[in-house]
Amino acid sequence: MPAAVRLLWCAVLALWPVPALAQAVDPPPGPYVVDARAAVSSLPQDPGFYPPAPTSTLIPTRGLGVDVGGHVYLLGLGPARIGLGASFARMTGKVSSTTTSGSGSSTGPPAPPTRPDVDTTVRFITPQLSLNFGSARGWSYISAGVGQTLVRTGTSPFAGSTSSTAPLTPARTLQTAALQTINVGGGARWFKTRHVAFSFDVRFYKIAARAKEGVRTPAMMLMTAAAGVSLK
Repeated sequence: MPAAVRLLWCAVLALWPVPALAQAVDPPPGPYVVDARAAVSSLPQDPGFYPPAPTSTLIPTRGLGVDVGGHVYLLGLGPARIGLGASFARMTGKVSSTTTSGSGSSTGPPAPPTRPDVDTTVRFITPQLSLNFGSARGWSYISAGVGQTLVRTGTSPFAGSTSSTAPLTPARTLQTAALQTINVGGGARWFKTRHVAFSFDVRFYKIAARAKEGVRTPAMMLMTAAAGVSLK
């Protein structure tokens, strides 16, 4: 009997930790995730990114848009899991420089604007290699990569003076070539259900200078902040 009791105790001690360990250990981040987020970003401020306009013309400082992307998680590296993916963000901002002015005469047509409205669209194509810390229920990450940025700007028609007969400068657009961009950022994802998470990302873009057809755009740094959902 004592031998049987000892055998029973050995069996209990061997089996008891198994369910506890199974509940305590969560799987690592992944295996994949798709992000869809609303975003805000800074926009280019250098005149080299814009068509010629009067020096008093206002330009947008912030843009709103979307940030979408996907990532897969490949293997572990110490406490982290390595991820590989990419995102695409499109940001747009617009500002009006139009001021109210009198017409050339009390019965004549209204005076044309002497400063244009300006719109800016920036597109980021962002490959990323990431280090992810946490579990499949939620994780934080840091990531970096080299991609491209494209900037398109436009101005509305404007006149050289407030005279109703002043000639108008037509609307113009300026499109940059693809600008090499280093991106560095981080964020987190918290899964409220098995497949849906709240996520955010903050990212910095170091954009290289480039000359195209005699037009040179200077180097610059832009930033985006995005929040939305992640699916897996």
